[in-house]
Amino acid sequence: MTIPRLRRAALLAFGLVSAPALARAQAPRETLRIVVVGDINLARLVARTYIVPGRGAEVFAAVRDSLRAADIALGNLESIVLDRGSFTDTALSPVFAAPAAAAPLLADAGFAAVSTANNHAWDFGHAALLESLTHLDSAGVAHAGTGPTVADALRPAMIRRRGWTVAVFSVTAIFNYPDLTVRGHAAACCVAWADTVALRSAFHAAREGGADLVLVMLHAGLEYRPVPPAEVVAIATGIIRAGADVVFGHHPHVPQGLSWADGKPILYSLGNFVFAQHRPWTDRGLWAEYTVTPDGHRSLAVRPVIAGVQPRLASGPDSVAVMEHFRAISDSLTRLPQTRARRTLGRPHTPGSSLE
Repeated sequence: MTIPRLRRAALLAFGLVSAPALARAQAPRETLRIVVVGDINLARLVARTYIVPGRGAEVFAAVRDSLRAADIALGNLESIVLDRGSFTDTALSPVFAAPAAAAPLLADAGFAAVSTANNHAWDFGHAALLESLTHLDSAGVAHAGTGPTVADALRPAMIRRRGWTVAVFSVTAIFNYPDLTVRGHAAACCVAWADTVALRSAFHAAREGGADLVLVMLHAGLEYRPVPPAEVVAIATGIIRAGADVVFGHHPHVPQGLSWADGKPILYSLGNFVFAQHRPWTDRGLWAEYTVTPDGHRSLAVRPVIAGVQPRLASGPDSVAVMEHFRAISDSLTRLPQTRARRTLGRPHTPGSSLE
């Protein structure tokens, strides 16, 4: 499913690309292909069955070549990374910590960067959050969304490929506190919240720092629901209007649809990628390919994924079923009542909903 994007000249007319950024765009560049996948949980079953016994390379075996073929591969890392020896959490553990060996596996699979702002970022507290980032740094995997300070958490991963500079931001609008927010809690120090006022300034700084593209990984929504609630539509729209070029969503653990804001794409949930769950559609996800040509033309292609402990690209009837589901959800989004972009998202979950 290929969808054309606005050209850079149109973005300048909207005031979303500065004159210096446009000048940089005049330099010769090659076509850039960015692949984005869904939730990656390398804890629990994956850790116990594959990583700790030394079989970690098997997890990404079926998708490694495809991920490496991308110029930039991104995913949402749903589990922090801790050195706890051979200890792994149980299959039903509500907190996720992958072994230290998980970080090199991500690098070997081809991931240039991962998003870390999600509801599990604080599962083991402040020290564990920082240790996780150290493991990613040691493995050469860039990250965005968490850090020693909130300023660090809001700082994007800046990735340079084929003459382009891409700023990858990661923010969450859901958290594992009773009131579902980091605001007013200890985690506010170190986890990027989906506040469009703060993001507008961060996007501007990234553009001034040389970013040609601003991509946002948004953790938000209702788990296991096929259609995003109006609150999530509002916050994603607000992120686009704050200056992002595209929003890739995570957290529902099931694939959701595509909509547009000011001609820019929002994929509300890519679903799972590496995650062992058993509810309907949690074993199906989306593989997004965002392509930019040297003249600034942009396109988005979506492919279906069989998610689980060993993800693979779907084919045959599985592929058809996922794409029909995706198209139906996307069509339904066009019939949602129009909502105003909001500064921040309050309570995207219904009371009592689980927070995996």
